[in-house]
Amino acid sequence: MIRFLGFIPATVAFFTMSSIAHAQYNEAALGTGTKTVEIVIENATKGQVFSPGVFASHRSGVKLWAEGEPASLGLRLLAEDGNIDPFMYETMKGIGKDFGSTTVIYPIDPGQKQKAVLKVSAEYPLVSGAIMLGMTNDGFLGPQSIDLFKIDKPTVFDLFAYDAGTEQNTEKKEDLPALGGLGRPEEKLPIHHHPGIRGDADAPADWGWDVEKPVARMTVTPK
Repeated sequence: MIRFLGFIPATVAFFTMSSIAHAQYNEAALGTGTKTVEIVIENATKGQVFSPGVFASHRSGVKLWAEGEPASLGLRLLAEDGNIDPFMYETMKGIGKDFGSTTVIYPIDPGQKQKAVLKVSAEYPLVSGAIMLGMTNDGFLGPQSIDLFKIDKPTVFDLFAYDAGTEQNTEKKEDLPALGGLGRPEEKLPIHHHPGIRGDADAPADWGWDVEKPVARMTVTPK
């Protein structure tokens, strides 16, 4: 298991080396009307660094994650540790079957943007993905089965914060990878909206966000 080892102001200090090697991996989607979409993620928070993330196009009926359901092992490791490799493997092993294309989003500092491209088709129209909220125990954000095949002009989507439900939100130094913590206080809850940062332990309140507002904006442009 690999965790973020630390954060320096407004930037991610470390993430998995194999993830760097996979970055922007993109396998052509199979099927009717295959097209490329450009995805731009803007970090709308003031105090959360976004970890590397994984997005994939997939068939209807396939779920990378869903609110109210347990997190997969891949999502758990991504949301707790910023380790995207198992989550990406969950998509790559299904290329040409359940998944059409997969790609990586690089870390995003507060107020900044990152871009990726993905292929969609009539058979793989939906896009899902996840990015860790770096200064949380197991927080993440990402699209959930959004139909991007039908997009014919630049379109903006709001992305809200979710809690993977796999680790207690202790906000203690020993449990936060952002502060070098290696603890994992286990929790067994379904995926749910993240309650935000309390600021009553080691995580400062200014790492928080307005839980009624999106933590990111996703702009999709067909190419």
